[in-house]
Amino acid sequence: MTINKKMAVPFQTMLRDVLNEYIANGELKKAAKSSSMAMRMVAAYVRGARIFEIDPTYPEMGELDGEVFRMSDGPSLMTETDDYIKAWFLMELISREFGIEGADRIEMHINVSSEKAKAYPRLMQELVDAMSNASKTHTWKKCRCVALDHLDWFEHVDPIFIYSLTNLDGSVQRLSTPA
Repeated sequence: MTINKKMAVPFQTMLRDVLNEYIANGELKKAAKSSSMAMRMVAAYVRGARIFEIDPTYPEMGELDGEVFRMSDGPSLMTETDDYIKAWFLMELISREFGIEGADRIEMHINVSSEKAKAYPRLMQELVDAMSNASKTHTWKKCRCVALDHLDWFEHVDPIFIYSLTNLDGSVQRLSTPA
């Protein structure tokens, strides 16, 4: 029996691919079609998304409506904290590098059914807490190290900016919907 497991994309790969694609094309069409949820979020950010609504009932590839990007990461909604953190860190970096405004207005709304929220209340709160305190996680620290190790990839990002990323400026909310 074969088990399909969603493989996480290393932050270094994400950073390199996003920088190269944006420099070459001024947009992120390839990233928007990626199997990586974080890459799709960053592509939506470049296209103007500032509110990310994550709900298992939305299309997995996502849809952009003005500043709102609605998407699903499939059945693993509550276990993808690392991808959310990678996306947010990458949005901060490209915001600075390419002068994209709005990183301070990013909001993430994690929607779950009342039934799921009741079944996994601690896990849901851990997800929201991890996102709200992302700069204290191993993933955030690893993203920071990768960015620092590859300063030669940037023109406008420097160590002072990278170390200034200590808190997520936006907001994270857990929203419950009727079962």
